[in-house]
Amino acid sequence: MNQYLNLLFAAAILPLVNPVPMSALEAVLVAEETIDTVRNPNNGASPLWCYGSHIFVRDRDTLYLSLLQTDEGVPRYCNTHWELWRRDETDWTELHRGGEALEREPCPIGLLGEDELVLSIQPRFAAKPFGHGDGQLSWYCQPGFLSINPLETDDDDNVYSNLHPAFPLGSEFTQHSYRGFGVDRVNREILLLVLEQTDEHYQPTFLSRNGSWRPLPLVKFPVRGCYPQVALSDRKAHVLAIGDIIEPVDEWRRAKFEEFGRDWDYVFRRLFYPWSPDLATDDFQTPVEIDSVDETAGFLRNLDLHIDANDRAHVLYQKMPYQYAFMRDRWFPGETMTVSLEYVVLEKGQVILRATLRQGLAEEELSESQESMRLHYGRFHPLPDGTLGVVYSGSWMGPDGETESGLYLSRLGAEGDVDETIRLSAERPLTGAFFT
Repeated sequence: MNQYLNLLFAAAILPLVNPVPMSALEAVLVAEETIDTVRNPNNGASPLWCYGSHIFVRDRDTLYLSLLQTDEGVPRYCNTHWELWRRDETDWTELHRGGEALEREPCPIGLLGEDELVLSIQPRFAAKPFGHGDGQLSWYCQPGFLSINPLETDDDDNVYSNLHPAFPLGSEFTQHSYRGFGVDRVNREILLLVLEQTDEHYQPTFLSRNGSWRPLPLVKFPVRGCYPQVALSDRKAHVLAIGDIIEPVDEWRRAKFEEFGRDWDYVFRRLFYPWSPDLATDDFQTPVEIDSVDETAGFLRNLDLHIDANDRAHVLYQKMPYQYAFMRDRWFPGETMTVSLEYVVLEKGQVILRATLRQGLAEEELSESQESMRLHYGRFHPLPDGTLGVVYSGSWMGPDGETESGLYLSRLGAEGDVDETIRLSAERPLTGAFFT
């Protein structure tokens, strides 16, 4: 049976004790360990499927993990449960777990107050009346939060409390939530976005500092947006989402069927950024389209969203002008298959900076060195001197014909340039999705 191996890579950036002049970039590998092994749920999700929202959080010297686990013998879709794990100075331990076979997707977590974790859940409550004919069931599900005191170890009223988000009457939610949420820990506020199934727009709801929930108007994208990163600070809200639709070009869809033997193929080609200057008084603005590779059958992936002290939104994403070599060869012959890490800064909804941080070759067998490596994934990492770092991974073909891979840390300059890059000493670099 296929399995996902869930790894933690913990890197501590050495303190840059004298920010002026800038210290050399250094990092120490603190731990590289397997937390647990997760059986493939075969339901379209995976432990890091919710890459827009965190499953790892750190509270001072303690790490917390929300881990998706598969329940055996249960047909998809809702065939998993969540587990809350904690790492202290020595090891990982499982603290709590949810009821079996209630969830399809991972349950992201955040820090709300002092010694208070919030866990985003979307448990099933009623089966839809028509099945798929192959044993799988679709479900009506209810978005919610569990507030958990991680210092309590007994399953009593001191451990859990429920937060019940408010939604407009008639809202319909299923196991395919594509949800994301952001937390303002200082003000104890939450912004949750869940895909409403009627026309697949995002339904936001807002927990204000007075403890009341308020549903907000739908966030509508030109095409269906998914996998959102959500940031909330003093009622300023920022969202980053990727377009996620079935291939809209008939000729390209037929070519993919010939190549892959399936009659569908979801494409991720348009990147959107909606924002609100104040959720107490303003709705979300019309989404800004940050980038598109629609015309060249390309691929974009939203990687991370960071809000700085001046309320500017820093966006990191992956870009391939051509997703598949066979489509490049047929419709765009002679073009190079590239993949890049792209960086954009927005202020009050306006793009004020664009930069390509690194570019490599998308065809791994042609990438024969670290300089031209295929770039896989990346996340922001704020550095102790106040600058912004990026952790990213890549792979290339070594001299012996074997694939090699590495994990890197770069420091960004004020103009979007890369000031310095070091390779992190990971024995098992994370070439798939990861969190910082």
